[in-house]
Amino acid sequence: MRQYVPVPADVTTTAASSLAVDIRTFPWIRRLASDYAFAFEKVAPFFAGDPATPAAWADTITRTQGFKRQPAEIARVLAAQQAERNAPAASREAAARLADPVTRVVITGQQAGLFGGPLFTLLKAITTMKLAAQVSRDHRVPVVPVFWIDAEDHDWPEVSGCTVLDSELAPDTVRLADLPGAGPLPIARLSLTVVIHPALDQLNTALPDPNSRTSW
Repeated sequence: MRQYVPVPADVTTTAASSLAVDIRTFPWIRRLASDYAFAFEKVAPFFAGDPATPAAWADTITRTQGFKRQPAEIARVLAAQQAERNAPAASREAAARLADPVTRVVITGQQAGLFGGPLFTLLKAITTMKLAAQVSRDHRVPVVPVFWIDAEDHDWPEVSGCTVLDSELAPDTVRLADLPGAGPLPIARLSLTVVIHPALDQLNTALPDPNSRTSW
């Protein structure tokens, strides 16, 4: 099942710095993705509007307000999930705002992954939060960022490991031993066992000491 996790939208950018990355430099990037970001006119027939233009956002907001939905029921289900997970207050408040029919959503997601998965998963979540805040300011409508977790994924080799940078900035891959049912079963139906302990030990060894003056 896909689990939808509303995230707080109050993202501070006071001390943040940014680095532009041209995805076209990566050989594995598909043409559709690069054209979507840099030559939208080539893929325009496949989409409702160019996300780089304010008019497209205004049109989408107006159009989606005409859809029939059950916002109160969606908010109720998410509130129950958040309570079960002991979610932080900001996340619960974001879920509660979905009960308002006027509220719009900016959504993205990724399959589950060990220790959160690749760094781009975190970057996708942060981008969604910042975009939701910007759309809310620009169009004066409440917007909640939502990150869904694709727990139906069966690709155990992909989600059972993650790569971190050690104190020498060298990549170090941490991987779980196979869990019962790994591969045939979706990730949501797997249960962590004591195999997590060696992975935690490896992660603690790989990561630089935050108290060390020589760390990063």
